[in-house]
Amino acid sequence: MRIGPMRHRVVILHQVQGADDPLGEPALTWAEFATVWGEVSPLSGRQYMEARQAQSEVSHRVRIRYLPGVAADMRVQHDGRMFQIEAVLDMGERKREMHLMCVERTGD
Repeated sequence: MRIGPMRHRVVILHQVQGADDPLGEPALTWAEFATVWGEVSPLSGRQYMEARQAQSEVSHRVRIRYLPGVAADMRVQHDGRMFQIEAVLDMGERKREMHLMCVERTGD
């Protein structure tokens, strides 16, 4: 694994149940799961078209070292931008490197 391109500091967020709102409903909030070094890259034209066949809106790939517990219902935050994880891929099934296939979200 080449770690040189992993120069972006990314925060992986997961949902946690917060304090109940005034109506008694549980409030879900986003909390930090882990902060890691990674590579955030938009998919090129061909990669984007291939990813679109498997996932409806995948626009970015975040490459990180293997981190147990990362799931598709989490988010990645980088440089003020938010990315919803659509798929988590353990590259080569070797527990060394993960690709997080993401969709950039604005206004969340």
